[in-house]
Amino acid sequence: MVSFLQVCDDTEKKLGRKLQEKEIQFLQWVYKRYIEEQPKSVLEYLG
Repeated sequence: MVSFLQVCDDTEKKLGRKLQEKEIQFLQWVYKRYIEEQPKSVLEYLG
């Protein structure tokens, strides 16, 4: 699984700049949703 720090680092590299605070907050929200969905998708796959 990809860590949040990896997501931030990859995004900064793609943008070619440091992330703004609002962008970091948005990525935190997206990452949290991603983590919450992981067990569901694994269970659906196994189900």
